[in-house]
Amino acid sequence: MSYAMNRAIAAYRTAATTVAPTAAMTLLLDEVLNAIILAAGHLRKREFDQAHARIARATGILRGLRQNVDLDVDRTLARQLIDMYTRNIFALNSAASKPDASDRFCTIATGLLELRNAWANMTTLSTRNQQTLLEDIRAERIVAECV
Repeated sequence: MSYAMNRAIAAYRTAATTVAPTAAMTLLLDEVLNAIILAAGHLRKREFDQAHARIARATGILRGLRQNVDLDVDRTLARQLIDMYTRNIFALNSAASKPDASDRFCTIATGLLELRNAWANMTTLSTRNQQTLLEDIRAERIVAECV
């Protein structure tokens, strides 16, 4: 197992022991969405190494979530989740090298936002606005980078 994968799994396990599992899922998906926003910003500035690092962070979290899907609870749902995580990992990795990367990131983020908001509805966390997210990815608003 790679170092990045171990970090993603460790982040999931740490979040799972500190907060409720539904809140942990929401927070992890928030982290993925934030990494997509920051990767888009780095690509605009032609900072390809930093963009790759952000995409690696997002895909690492998604890989960790994919590995922790329990096939014994509901096999059909589990297969759908594994497929969704896998497709998003591939999509994120391939989007960065395309000229229309921000549009591709918007498409990916829209789907992940829907999943994130579904998890948020089961917690006390608020839902996240799709329009704001898309504006952040396209840099129509000023985004402060957080480390």
